[in-house]
Amino acid sequence: MTQRAIAFRAREQAILDATEHLLLELGDEAITIEMIAERVGIAKGTIYKHFQSKDELILHVLIAYEQELAMTMNDAVKTDDIHQVAQAYFSFRLATPEKHLLFERLENKLAATRRTLRPYFARLYFIRKSYLRQALPIVARYLKEQNSSMTPRDYLTAGWALVQGTAAILHSSFYQRYLGDRQGLLAAMLETLQSLGERTYAH
Repeated sequence: MTQRAIAFRAREQAILDATEHLLLELGDEAITIEMIAERVGIAKGTIYKHFQSKDELILHVLIAYEQELAMTMNDAVKTDDIHQVAQAYFSFRLATPEKHLLFERLENKLAATRRTLRPYFARLYFIRKSYLRQALPIVARYLKEQNSSMTPRDYLTAGWALVQGTAAILHSSFYQRYLGDRQGLLAAMLETLQSLGERTYAH
């Protein structure tokens, strides 16, 4: 790779990093291409050498986030342990719940309004489906061992719902002000997630 190509990639990563930081600081409605360029220390027009629009740039940030999760999940899947897989997903999404909630909202917003972004959504969904497919046999085997009536799809959906709910609680000003046991909540929700589909016995 030439020095020019290395510099181009480094500048592109700096643009993505600046965009993520500004999104978390100000939200998507408030930030502009000018603000991103100023944060990176480049001219506004330089950003358009990398990305055609702010929406495309935001979606690249979402894709990078999903790729990072995919690498985490790939490592967890290698353990062949359902609890390790569940913990990897849970811990990644809830390390920064405000980021998870923001990116979830942005994904839904852009998917509903921007047809020109379809190729990028195809990439995003491909990444997501790839790590889910890898986890699926582990989930299916675990549920079979537990003689559970839960389907693998329901297990994955329930896990996603637990993460969504936990992220919303952690982001709640009421929770932060009046309840506030963040680590206790995370531990309880992770235990709930890891016990999904477990064999139960009648007393």
